[in-house]
Amino acid sequence: MFDFLRGGKATAAITVDRSLQPYYYAGETVRARVELQVQRELTITEARAQLVCREKYQYRDQSRDIDEDGSAHSSIEKKWATHEQVVQQRRLLPEGTLPNGWGQAFDFVAPIPADAPPTCPNGKIVNVEWFVKATLARKLARDIEAQLPIQLLSAPTGAAAGEGEYGFSNEPDEATLSFALPSVEWCLGDTAQGTFVVRPQKGFDVSEVRLELVRQEHVSRGKGNTFRETKPVKLAGRTRLQPGQELAIPFRVTIPETAPVTLRAHYSTVTWSLVGILARPLRRDTYIEQELFVFSRRR
Repeated sequence: MFDFLRGGKATAAITVDRSLQPYYYAGETVRARVELQVQRELTITEARAQLVCREKYQYRDQSRDIDEDGSAHSSIEKKWATHEQVVQQRRLLPEGTLPNGWGQAFDFVAPIPADAPPTCPNGKIVNVEWFVKATLARKLARDIEAQLPIQLLSAPTGAAAGEGEYGFSNEPDEATLSFALPSVEWCLGDTAQGTFVVRPQKGFDVSEVRLELVRQEHVSRGKGNTFRETKPVKLAGRTRLQPGQELAIPFRVTIPETAPVTLRAHYSTVTWSLVGILARPLRRDTYIEQELFVFSRRR
């Protein structure tokens, strides 16, 4: 992979080591080469290479206005902002003047932190990008820059891959609920499958038994902002539950291939959960919720 930008007086070009496999995982190392070429004499304050994580997010901001009669009014406005973090940096050249025809190539080795958030190009209120950046910095003039996007993927760790019963009921005195799952670690495109186990402690009617696969994006800045997307799956219709009569309903639900994965960035998070619901007429529902960890792909 490569990128370049001609600045009139100079050219900066970037290549990385994975031209045939243009993605990385947290904990791996990006090995890049930066090639600088000067067409006309150029004075710089420095030349540098950087590995950058750019987080774009939408937050809610509260403003307060005073009208002509002195009355105060407040309003909430949604705004987009960007947080850019330099994860690794190397100074390639100090301050000085580069002559006509000068050129040189530099190696840039950038370890990716183990807790780095993966690429997220398609969130509703959260986006995360990664790129290698080369800069010829100048005084009183626009910097000459090139940046090459890279894709940072996430993979299951195995830390939460054990088979078992997961989750807790919000009303255990009414019904003990659990999910029998082979794992709570899944990847995009996987079909998560398991069993919704209902153990009634009392007799009551439900209008519906359903499953929900929930993705939530949250931004903490300002007044905060949350986007929640739910994929419902009906498991049973009207049912009479009796104490001592266990109900075990198998289910399958597919995680969309193009959805954002689980991540935690500076201002934002993406989380996934599985919710099992006993819809109850004329009162609040009895439910269970279990967090899932969704990754890009298996290595």
